[in-house]
Amino acid sequence: MISSIKHKTIFVFENTPSMVIQRLHVIPSDTQYQRLLSCDIDIVGGKLALESNDCHGNKVHLCVNEAGVSSMEIIISGRVNVTDNNGIIGPHDNSLPIELYKNHTHLSKPGPRLRELGKKLKRSMPAEKNGGLDILHELSIRILEKIAYAKGKTNVGTSAESAMEIGAGVCQDHTHAFIAVARLLGFSARYVSGYLSSGDGQIYEATHAWAEVYVGNLGWVGFDVSNGISPDERYIKIATGFDYLDVVPISGIRIGEGTEQINTEIKFSQQ
Repeated sequence: MISSIKHKTIFVFENTPSMVIQRLHVIPSDTQYQRLLSCDIDIVGGKLALESNDCHGNKVHLCVNEAGVSSMEIIISGRVNVTDNNGIIGPHDNSLPIELYKNHTHLSKPGPRLRELGKKLKRSMPAEKNGGLDILHELSIRILEKIAYAKGKTNVGTSAESAMEIGAGVCQDHTHAFIAVARLLGFSARYVSGYLSSGDGQIYEATHAWAEVYVGNLGWVGFDVSNGISPDERYIKIATGFDYLDVVPISGIRIGEGTEQINTEIKFSQQ
């Protein structure tokens, strides 16, 4: 399925900054089952300064402001052809040792609640059954039971264990909790950022998040805990990492006083 994306973020500064540097993780991945047909980045009030790849294989861009501007507008327009492969991504796709994806991070570090969930799963079913898929799908169900989907209860700095304590969160929290327990169970697991279309022409204010786990001969397999499914042709993957901090769509620094207002609008259409 061919999808078109327009992702626009506007920064309005209270005082004109002397310098703004933004790091962009916004270019969709180009893989066996996701072909990037076209993608352009337009900067109003700034310009692209660097294009590179990070250690996870993601495309990274840096942009800087033009002198004297009080706002910046970053617009990403692209077309992607996605083939549904039942959530199976395939072999490892970057130069990092796959064992590194078993390590916990600050946002995905398990505490007593997540460790207890992992122990219960181990007691209730063998981790190797069906190559590990059964226990991972069961884990996805259990996480959603423990962390009800609700906006405004957490923020981008909320850890997986904190979301378990709160008992509510969004896709980022579900993903961090899922990969935390998957790693406890012995799997390599990673965080994925991207887009998900609900097919209704809706305008979105943020990207989506899900997980990928390395499962035996299948390779990387996707799990969207928030929706209880594996990614299909409605999903467009942008970047992968150990947790959210590796894939933040737009982040940066600003030299100057005052605050800033940020507005994001994502339009997603499919053919």
